[in-house]
Amino acid sequence: MDELRRSPLRWIRPLRIAVAAACGLACGDAVQELSEHRQRLDETVWADEVLAGDYEGALVSLWDALLEAGRRGDLPAKVGVLGAVDFESLRVGTPRPLDPLPHGIEHFEFGPPYQTLTATEWRQRMEGLSEQGLRLLQSEWHHARFAPARGDQPARSRVTLSLHVEQQGTGQRWALEGELDVLWSQRRDARGDPIPAHVDATELQMWSRQGPPPFQRILSWSSPSDGPASRLHPLLVYDLDRDGRPEIVSGGAGRVLWNRGAGRFEEASLLDHPSHFAETAVLADLDGDGHADLLAARERGDLILYRGDAEGRFHGASPVATRFEEPLRGPSTLSVGDVDADGDLDVWLGQYRPAYRGGQMPSPYYDANDGHPSHLLENVGKGRLRGVTREAGLGERRFRRSYASSLVDLDGDADLDLLVVSDYAGVDLYHNDGTGNFVDANDSLSADRHLFGMSASFADFDLDGRLDFFVAGMASTTARRLEALGLFRSERPEERAMRMRMAFGNRMYLAGDAGWREPDFADQVARTGWTWGTTAFDFDNDGDADLFAANGHASGESTQDYCTNFWTHDIYEGNSSQDPVLAELFDQTGGGVRSGSESWDGYQKNRLLMNRGGRGFTNVAFLLGVADEFDSRSALSADFDLDGRMDLVVVEDRGIDGQRLHVYRNQLEGDHHWIGLRLEEAPGRLSPAGAEVRVTTPTRTYVGRVASGETLMGQHPTILHFGLGDDARVDSIEVRWPGGERREIPAPKANRYHLLLGPEAERG
Repeated sequence: MDELRRSPLRWIRPLRIAVAAACGLACGDAVQELSEHRQRLDETVWADEVLAGDYEGALVSLWDALLEAGRRGDLPAKVGVLGAVDFESLRVGTPRPLDPLPHGIEHFEFGPPYQTLTATEWRQRMEGLSEQGLRLLQSEWHHARFAPARGDQPARSRVTLSLHVEQQGTGQRWALEGELDVLWSQRRDARGDPIPAHVDATELQMWSRQGPPPFQRILSWSSPSDGPASRLHPLLVYDLDRDGRPEIVSGGAGRVLWNRGAGRFEEASLLDHPSHFAETAVLADLDGDGHADLLAARERGDLILYRGDAEGRFHGASPVATRFEEPLRGPSTLSVGDVDADGDLDVWLGQYRPAYRGGQMPSPYYDANDGHPSHLLENVGKGRLRGVTREAGLGERRFRRSYASSLVDLDGDADLDLLVVSDYAGVDLYHNDGTGNFVDANDSLSADRHLFGMSASFADFDLDGRLDFFVAGMASTTARRLEALGLFRSERPEERAMRMRMAFGNRMYLAGDAGWREPDFADQVARTGWTWGTTAFDFDNDGDADLFAANGHASGESTQDYCTNFWTHDIYEGNSSQDPVLAELFDQTGGGVRSGSESWDGYQKNRLLMNRGGRGFTNVAFLLGVADEFDSRSALSADFDLDGRMDLVVVEDRGIDGQRLHVYRNQLEGDHHWIGLRLEEAPGRLSPAGAEVRVTTPTRTYVGRVASGETLMGQHPTILHFGLGDDARVDSIEVRWPGGERREIPAPKANRYHLLLGPEAERG
């Protein structure tokens, strides 16, 4: 859904010129008529939401003041801003310890005895905390529910709150989360914002940790070039020179960060003759010579293959043999795997079509199949590809607005299935019959498949030895507020019926005998924000897969949010066709987001969801050092320094200022064991793409897959890492390739990486 701010300098001006030419003199009248229609709806259907926005102004003013103090670098002033909040009374509880969490994390809830503070007492308490060196580093304030005043009942709100606090000198950190219950008075402040009468803060929880955060940022990098080259996507992590240390490849910048060990990277050109790539590429042996090639979509609308050598360099540029029915307009995801068991890697190419451009909107917004076509490309030898989409049974829903996809064995039958993750639709699952023919398997998803899909991660989240998957989406506070208010357009019941299904957020799918089910702890992984990239990795080597969620859409000068426009108007207007009148209307209503004066789900924090033994997840991002509030996109994990602790890579999106890469080194102390497996391309051997890995210890079996295309505009390396917890002994590592070929490493040593090459390839 990266629409209003997606590469704005490249399309806003041409769009305005085209709109002006198409509209003529009548366009202004039509736009005015639509604007007046929106206003009438705001005064009738959406009147309570407009009123909710008025009360939300108090939260916007507070959040903006806190951000402004942070921009000035005046952290003590942030506590002062919080202390200056006006109200009549505030009810707070006393922190009570709950069961502690690993890594020195203490967990508290607030209970009796309760206190009721006046605004003066609250201010004095904040001044005391400031004198003790406490600094408010980050916060979030979301208007989750609203009830207008009725009779003698005052207006009431539920406010979702997050505070990140650090004490100077000691390194102690606190994260407070929960909801405030706010009863509003009839008074207003000098800005005209409503003033709370009573605030109940007894439903908060708190987590605390002493000591420096274990994740330390060791690199922040952006392309030295100006203009379009400042885009970093696609981001590929791969061991190009086969020394065991994965490199970082930025296709958008045309650069390689060669991994020199110990957290050091050396920048170099990716290609001798750079090309302007689109936002997807993949590294794999497409031509069958045993070296990883670079397959990339170019902005000019074609697919190009750069052939790799043994040193991890790329030479030549040959277009693939296939011809598309139209030039590629929005290539967004590439996944590779041998779907027809002939020994060559085939390709799934998905495309994204942004909404708003030209005045078109996805229709319907919950099941759109109106984008640019996706393609299944059969490898007929040496990297020559031909389109077989319809013949393979993938023609019906090939026009999704897709962000991610993966060829991966999800039903355990040794062939590669297809998972497609799409914005304005959600998940599509297809099972492979073993010969490259696919059938719709959505009926195997007992969990809801609808969401604004962005990316996916594969892991055994519930520790039952089966591969599960997690799909990132958008959890919308605005949609929840509208639902609680009971607001919808009666002539469009389908939009209301699908609203909360689409706005639920992320979804986790746990494998079972009867298909894929939703976990009991679904809410704990759903509402991370507007999540883009995600990666599953065992950051603490305790034997379960944790999740990192990269969040935030567009952060502007103010936290004033565009989201209400989307849910009350945008999804109801227009269809899949371009409309110059709507283009002009969207240009006007979305001007604040594009100019950077207002936000759309901005200032959200990245989240690190720690798996609690397959029974649930807890966000520990701030305590461990990865809760940045910049607008994030790609997220990948890899062990860059080969110390057995998984590190992180996150792409920050800065709008017209381009993108920046951040690398976080994991320095978490602990005595848990681990094991890793390096799967490499080799001459005459099957590619590791799509391989299944099972690690067996005396206590359990761990499972992993080599996948591509699942993470947003990126690729993980073909190096798999497994935390083993207290298990120091490993009975075996078994690898199964698509088609059923198996290889085993008996009794491998723990706490090291092992190299395994594929079986001999018999190419068709």
